[in-house]
Amino acid sequence: MVNPYSLLNEEAYGEWRERKLSQFPKSDEDLVVDIRDLAHPTKAEMTAVRDRIRRANMAIYQGPIGQDVVAVKGQLRAFASHFGLNNLNQNPYADRDAITSVQVSSGAGRKLYIPYTNQAINWHTDGYYNTQDQAIHTMFLHCVRPAGGSGGENQLFDPEIAYILMRDHDPDMIRALSLPKALMIPGNDLDANVDRKDRFGPVFSVNESLGFLHMRYTARKRHVVWANDDVTQRAVEFLKNILGGPYTFHHRLKAGEGLICNNVLHTRSAFEDGLSDHQNRLILRGRFEDRLDGGLQIV
Repeated sequence: MVNPYSLLNEEAYGEWRERKLSQFPKSDEDLVVDIRDLAHPTKAEMTAVRDRIRRANMAIYQGPIGQDVVAVKGQLRAFASHFGLNNLNQNPYADRDAITSVQVSSGAGRKLYIPYTNQAINWHTDGYYNTQDQAIHTMFLHCVRPAGGSGGENQLFDPEIAYILMRDHDPDMIRALSLPKALMIPGNDLDANVDRKDRFGPVFSVNESLGFLHMRYTARKRHVVWANDDVTQRAVEFLKNILGGPYTFHHRLKAGEGLICNNVLHTRSAFEDGLSDHQNRLILRGRFEDRLDGGLQIV
């Protein structure tokens, strides 16, 4: 197979780059697909989702509104299975079915982590603290209820676009961020429910069997250690400057809407819940070790 991510193959990279940029969606609305029944998507609906995944590694679906969380979870598992997503990744604060209910929590463990507060979350890919053999390749965020007040908007950025912008600017930065110790997340010693050692790994890596680009990243400033060399530090600054700029999508999920993606870079703005439980933001999050098909992969 021809590898467009090889720094030694400019021709393959150029062809892939041109195809990627020419097909990339022009607006947030281009990501949206209507799904009448999440558990039984039609062939046309699935084709539309795959088209968005192929072009931007993400799709935003508009499905039916449902408040029965158990029923919605069943629909989401069925929806994911239509795209070959079956291997849900369990994390310590996921529900028993490995789908996480992300909402403001006062629980002793969850309140240690920003996703379970109403605070803003900076740029990241999910599972950046996982080992490489448990990398999160695909995820969904499904909105059961948006915040009754303001906020809770996501910014979204395709990792392949980040790769292109960085490689065009300075290929040495790609080389540095592909090293096995480019990014280290220190072990967690604050939470008895989480047993995690120091995690070293690259930012950019290529799955050798399926030929897709994977990105592991966090913009957090605490409890993160970047390789201490000039090229890596320049690369970190470069990423900080491009995220939120051109090629960034913005969307505030409404009830029944969701994001399904190949673990794209994303944020969440701070939000304010409403005055009752029925106005409290509730997002269902599923993380998969499977890859969602349809991406612009090695050809």
